[in-house]
Amino acid sequence: MNAPIPNLSKRQIGARVQRFEDTRLMSGAAKYIADITLPDMLHLSFVRSQVAHAKILEVDTSMLEDLDYPVQVFTGKDTDGLSLKANQDLPGVQRSEQPLLALDRLRFVGDPAAVVLADDPYLAEDAAELVFIDFDPLPVVATMEQALAEDTTPLFDGWTGNKFVERQMKGGDLEAARAQAAHVIRRTYRNQRQTGVPMEGRGVIADYDKGTRVLTLWSSTQMPHLVRTYICEELGLPESRIRVIAPDVGGGFGVKGQVFADEVLIAWLAIQTGRPVKWVEDRRENLIASIHARDHEHTLEAYVSAEGRLLGLKADISTDVGAYSTFPFTAGGDPGMAAKVMPGPYDFQAYEATFRALATNKCPLGTYRGVGRPSAVFSQERLMDVIAQEIGMDPIEFRLKNVVKEFPYKNVLGFTYDPGSYEESLLKMRELLAEDIKAAEASKASPDSRIGVGIACFIEQTAHGTGDFTKRRSPIETGYISARVEMSTDGEVLIGLGLQSHGQGLETTCAQVAADALGVGPQRVFVRHGDTLTSPYSVGTWGSRGGPLGGGAVHIAANKIADKLRLIAAHILQVADPATIQLDENRASVIGDPARFVPIPELARAALRNVDRLPEGMTPGLTEEFSLDGPKDGTYANAVHAAIVEIDVKTGKMKLRRFVVVEDCGTILNPMIVDGQVRGGVVQGIGSAIMEHMIYDEEGQPLTTTFADYLMPLATEMPEIDVHHIETPTPLTPLGAKGLGEGGAIGPPAAIANAVANALGVEVEATPLNAQAIWRLAKATRSEG
Repeated sequence: MNAPIPNLSKRQIGARVQRFEDTRLMSGAAKYIADITLPDMLHLSFVRSQVAHAKILEVDTSMLEDLDYPVQVFTGKDTDGLSLKANQDLPGVQRSEQPLLALDRLRFVGDPAAVVLADDPYLAEDAAELVFIDFDPLPVVATMEQALAEDTTPLFDGWTGNKFVERQMKGGDLEAARAQAAHVIRRTYRNQRQTGVPMEGRGVIADYDKGTRVLTLWSSTQMPHLVRTYICEELGLPESRIRVIAPDVGGGFGVKGQVFADEVLIAWLAIQTGRPVKWVEDRRENLIASIHARDHEHTLEAYVSAEGRLLGLKADISTDVGAYSTFPFTAGGDPGMAAKVMPGPYDFQAYEATFRALATNKCPLGTYRGVGRPSAVFSQERLMDVIAQEIGMDPIEFRLKNVVKEFPYKNVLGFTYDPGSYEESLLKMRELLAEDIKAAEASKASPDSRIGVGIACFIEQTAHGTGDFTKRRSPIETGYISARVEMSTDGEVLIGLGLQSHGQGLETTCAQVAADALGVGPQRVFVRHGDTLTSPYSVGTWGSRGGPLGGGAVHIAANKIADKLRLIAAHILQVADPATIQLDENRASVIGDPARFVPIPELARAALRNVDRLPEGMTPGLTEEFSLDGPKDGTYANAVHAAIVEIDVKTGKMKLRRFVVVEDCGTILNPMIVDGQVRGGVVQGIGSAIMEHMIYDEEGQPLTTTFADYLMPLATEMPEIDVHHIETPTPLTPLGAKGLGEGGAIGPPAAIANAVANALGVEVEATPLNAQAIWRLAKATRSEG
């Protein structure tokens, strides 16, 4: 067949198409886990640990005997030793398992020890409060310092110390870099523990049909196929008899991008009871027992020449990953990501990072928008500002001196960067900030109010491929995404996608991509996702891969159908060369002779019904499937974020005056959706920078268990978010697109911290920069004044 040609008039890729899914989501027609009710359903309530670390003596259910309604109770002793296993296959990794229900040990506040099932969710919750866990307290590991202490008892039997993993990454000659350096600059930075807080909490429903021996599970998840695979492996059911459905999902942000022990447990309970079982997480459970994120401490040492060239970097990275390793990214995922991305957009030739994942008696750490990169960029970009100040160079000029300028570029760890706009983005940002920088300089003389400008320059590895995952030796072994495209007899298009949409505009974007290839309007394309029965296998929506790989798979599959449509049209129109057929505006026409055309629905009917009109030897049908793997090293989006703050020196009150983004995600598939993704990520990043903090006391008790204490950004705290784009298409994906879903959340903590440091003339070493932290920093400024 001839290679596909582009539509020449109305391109859909790059168009500002309003999201189709919003009609459903905004009108109340969407269906979430809480909306699903099955006949004869049981409702589940967890009995969770109220202490951080203890030996279970007994789970006492005697008080349930006096209830006037029936309940069923299950404990860890009933679950046949089933557990969640998430281990890297690497030397030195200490292996662990998370029981579906705690067996003999409670390891964090919120750790489930039993479940109660009843016909009504409120009755189940009331009954769960009558279950008493008798326990003996054990010493609590509440901090990273305690986890590293040699005299601390390991949290798991057979372990040596409390490190899930400690490893190194390195490249180049660090000793030579140190010897050549005119400046050696060392700092330690800290990011707080937080969580993702999607609007919809998690929820699971399972139903087992004894007649067909089919288990159907509904879950508010980002990875339905991987949930199916893990249930198959743990429960021993044939995967062909497991169906996992992710209905409408009210936000994921990575928090729902893991397989949870409760998904396996609820599937098992449905089989045991012979009835559907439902659980919907309440907000307190979401905050204390779902997934936490961040909680890093980094010590960096930079070696810099007299001319201001970065020669080398040494990093020591510790992460508090909580009580268990999460599936599939494991306990080593977050610190390993931080170590991998710490070189960032900078051109230097020596690097060494030691990273470790530390076990404590806290909620397990998992994926949240950015995965290690917000913490790494905070440390990296704070250090860049400190270096610039110590050597007497403007912070933007210092970065311009050191960013990568020629592509492709192989970094110090051997990862290859595809073309980007690192220098151009900095230059554009300097232009955009000119007036703000003048205002900041003028405010330095004021004893009352200071303005500060801070930037963060970073790259984001996206569209990771199989090669990247196999190197990690974790339970994610593959990086492909699959799409099935089918045109029906009326010319309507159905896409079956192995991704899951949770608010990122996936349905609209993929409809645009297919419409662009097939010459139909995007409103004639229906995207079906989140159901393992109707979509091809993929490992889920995460890692900023939906646009470049999911959209790319749709593009290739749709273009195969487009090729066939051109062949049919050429046959019907008696045109010798199918390449002269243009698909556009729902018809196939001859280029240069638009009066000669066939409506696309007529071509579809010929392919499926009136097959006598097909060219000789052509197989009927218009269905194509394609699995697209990502590049070995991924493709690298880049951005510069800038924050402009105003601080009252006397009170410490801070106002975000403005936030500016210059980003490059390659080909922009839908500018409206891209802008929404960037702004949404920035809002979350601002929350990370100034508010959100999951606080534990010395006994491992979480203190921020409601929204009265766990503060999140509101509209009143948000500045105008000014977004600018540079497009550098990548040659590594079919559409030239790079991922961007996480980038907005990566830069704000560093940019805001740099702005505060610039305003007050002090060093900023940690987040969150809440009112108390800013007051203390401003107090130091007042004292110096």
